Amino acid sequence: MEVNRITDDFDTFVKKITINEKEKNDIIDKHNNLSNMLREDTPEGYEIDRINLSGSYAKHTVLNEKDKDKLPDVDMIVILKNPPTSNKTNKDFFDYFISKKGKVTKNIRQQSNSIGLIYSGISVDIVLAKEENGKLFIASDKEGCWIESNALVHVDYMKKQQKKYEINYHSLMKLFKYLNKYILDNKIKSYTLEMLIHQSVPEYKVDQTLPEMFKDTLGNILSIEKITDIRDCSDESKCGYDKKDEDRFNYFQNELEDLYTLAVSACNGLRKDWEAIFGEDFPKQPSIKVENNNNYKKNQTPWCSYE
Repeated sequence: MEVNRITDDFDTFVKKITINEKEKNDIIDKHNNLSNMLREDTPEGYEIDRINLSGSYAKHTVLNEKDKDKLPDVDMIVILKNPPTSNKTNKDFFDYFISKKGKVTKNIRQQSNSIGLIYSGISVDIVLAKEENGKLFIASDKEGCWIESNALVHVDYMKKQQKKYEINYHSLMKLFKYLNKYILDNKIKSYTLEMLIHQSVPEYKVDQTLPEMFKDTLGNILSIEKITDIRDCSDESKCGYDKKDEDRFNYFQNELEDLYTLAVSACNGLRKDWEAIFGEDFPKQPSIKVENNNNYKKNQTPWCSYE
């Protein structure tokens, strides 16, 4: 019986849950158009230093949206040179986008730390920011002041991890994002999930495979005693979790216990358990269980091959 290697099945699955090139290029074009508008027709009195993508698009971990009626979310950080107060900056840019309503936007709203707008079929969060002494500060409407942000540092950290772990790191993050979004009943915040994976990923090994990497990361997550042990990848002193976050994380871990048991079983030869973890989107697996020991040759039992 001809059976794919498990690594091929994981590659197929990751490709399936990842936004396709056509959609990605469409988002990039719309982002560029919006960026060009901001640069060429900047609100009076403001000067743009640069515009950066942030969030999952910048980190290359964006998932393919199952709900086709839901607009893709794009985060943009507009870094300004010597802006006024945060309140005035937010108001001036909000009024600016209101003036464009009917031309480029269908809907606009002031959010806690960004201006949200619907632009050419995408949902965009515009984060207004400035830099001081090498640090990024964003205009927070909720706080009424400029607050420090590690958003771009997180993007750089993801790039370093991808370079260290090669292609597996982006894929690993997508697997956990998929679980959190579509499989688990008890979900945690995207920020918490990213920091959790950064902290729990096993040390890099030359022969490391994505299935084993996923299993070991699950095991490391279960060893974390409390949510406050999850530290920011760029600032270990940062701790912003409340009681609600703590309870959610405990339930999240409880669900992962069952998934870890399945992942161990799957890595030991019962490939059907990958379907039990990821659901119907994962490639259909053979029902045969093959013990993972030296009595079996990989060319005879390809369903047990990880190379």
